[in-house]
Amino acid sequence: MRLFILIALILFPLLAPADCARLEPARGVPAAPEQTWALATLNLWRLRDDYKNSERDDPVSSVLLKARVTAVAEFIVEGLKAPHILALQEVENQAVLDRLVDRLAQRGYRYRSVLREGNDPSGMDVAVMYRLPVKIGAVSTLFTDQRFHGQALYSRPPLLLALEAPLAGKLVVVHWRSARDLKKAWVHEKRQTQAALLANWVTAQASPVIIAGDFNTTWGAGRFSASYERFEQSGLLNLWSFLPEKERYSFRHRCRPQALDHIWVSPGLKPSVSKVAVSRGNAGRYGSLYGSQGVAPISDHDALVVYFGH
Repeated sequence: MRLFILIALILFPLLAPADCARLEPARGVPAAPEQTWALATLNLWRLRDDYKNSERDDPVSSVLLKARVTAVAEFIVEGLKAPHILALQEVENQAVLDRLVDRLAQRGYRYRSVLREGNDPSGMDVAVMYRLPVKIGAVSTLFTDQRFHGQALYSRPPLLLALEAPLAGKLVVVHWRSARDLKKAWVHEKRQTQAALLANWVTAQASPVIIAGDFNTTWGAGRFSASYERFEQSGLLNLWSFLPEKERYSFRHRCRPQALDHIWVSPGLKPSVSKVAVSRGNAGRYGSLYGSQGVAPISDHDALVVYFGH
């Protein structure tokens, strides 16, 4: 038994997650200048409530929920300078989102919010928060009825919003299937099907389109990039191209930088893009994230932000 304990004490520090080495210092993004408005995309790392909603749900304590909501609101205000639109992934339900909206109101920022429940077994959904001068019209989801091998094609159906101001167009928030078990043929096929379906939808649109979220794919990474390459055929412009190559990442997989989070726009919107920025301080800080349970930092993803001129 003593030998077992000794071995465990030696191995546990090696197996426990740790922050990556040589990370960039934490930094926020600039505030939107006058006559511009900002849109950010951010995965919130399973922002869930304190109630067990399903068999696969893993609720947090009420104390942790309050701490996480406070920390996320602080990051939105201080780190992201309260962008006018937030495209969010991994929010459990409207009740959690409402708590975040209320906390932001206490900080002086009055957001409205949109969330539609999907099919994710763990209850994670995509959502949007927005504030003036942004105005949103109709809200719906895409591909809700699409099936794949007898199940929903999208566990988290893309959220579609009609933008009415400051520009007229369509905003879609996505969270594609992860690359877990990517060597399995059906996983690769599902990711390709999601990409193809959304790309075909884009090419059929007459109005400007903005698509933001966690795509779980990137360029130049072999089989992992197949869904990225398929969606690229939609003809949209990927806004990572506005940043230097060394800055083009929002996540670290085994400490290697990857751009999993993307904002794509119709080519006609390019003249309206005044700046693109990415925050630092989340990605690669595994030990800090797990140790604080999502309080410091608040996610394993950095945020990507685009600034549009009116």
